[in-house]
Amino acid sequence: MAATDDALENAKAALGEQFQHYAIVVQYDDGDVWHDSNNALVEKALYKEALTMIKEEREWEENDIEVEWEEDDDDDDDGWKVAEEE
Repeated sequence: MAATDDALENAKAALGEQFQHYAIVVQYDDGDVWHDSNNALVEKALYKEALTMIKEEREWEENDIEVEWEEDDDDDDDGWKVAEEE
């Protein structure tokens, strides 16, 4: 467990040097979850944002949206029209 504690302390130190606020969440092999942060309000906001991002990604994957592009006859046409001189 000492190696795990050292790794978490190293992560906190590295994040603290680079970021004003941070939150760490770790899930151990046995399923237990540990979390820590340097600001409780920021931690809560980061978790909410992460949860929103995860939900949006899952919805996108579940909908399996495919984009179908219309093919143009002229491959050189980039969509811009140039006015011809008279």
